[in-house]
Amino acid sequence: MQIGILVLIFLPFFSYITVRDIEFSSREKEETHKTDLVLIKSWTRKEVIKDIKFYSVLPFVLACPFIITGIVINQTFIIESKNWGEYTIAQAFMFYSSLTVLTLFISGFLVDKFTSRRILPYLNLPMLAGLIVLIFFDHSYSAFFFMSLLGITNGLANVLMSSFWAEIYGVNYLGSIKALTGSLMVFSTALATVTFGFLIDLGYSIEGIAIICSIYILISLFIVLIFRNSYRPVLQKKTWFYLEFSLIVLNSYGTYYSRRLFSANW
Repeated sequence: MQIGILVLIFLPFFSYITVRDIEFSSREKEETHKTDLVLIKSWTRKEVIKDIKFYSVLPFVLACPFIITGIVINQTFIIESKNWGEYTIAQAFMFYSSLTVLTLFISGFLVDKFTSRRILPYLNLPMLAGLIVLIFFDHSYSAFFFMSLLGITNGLANVLMSSFWAEIYGVNYLGSIKALTGSLMVFSTALATVTFGFLIDLGYSIEGIAIICSIYILISLFIVLIFRNSYRPVLQKKTWFYLEFSLIVLNSYGTYYSRRLFSANW
């Protein structure tokens, strides 16, 4: 009840701060300089599907929705395995939500300063630390640390996954690309319920499942580190740059020979 009252009080205030400078008529100004328009390639969805670096980063970015969904769906199993109180994880969700919101604000600043491509390898490290807590600690207080670390990764993912695709694939077809990745994330959440349930039916403990998830994160991180240098925008042929450069050179030579001819005639 108290939390609901706090949300009703502070949510309108933060919403006002967020949107007060937004104008409905505001749009990104088109760049008129031709050299800027052709430097960075905007990939179509068909081209993205054929790009190997898309598949190299996909397991890493899908780890967050996959693991968090599996944990949330099977929280009763976790409580019973750890002998926690009935409402322990429900109470820990307050820390999860708070850290998610706080990380959203901080990660926006970090993306602007360092770019999503540089921050990406650190995305799942808080979740990995949370899984380690789940593996080695049984006290009910560890649930709060565990869920807080998951919240940090969730906050990072919400910001990084919006800007990362724009950085490496351009913005002209960003809607189609995000629709593709969004559908894959939904599929990963559905797959998580099946996978976690299958492992539980096979007799795996929550510690064993957490170990499997940790190995998955480490393998996907290793793949990302291998392809890390390829996560950069593709530059198109600078047609207009070379054309303008050629015109400048020709103009310079034309002016030079015109002056020489004029001097010879005099």
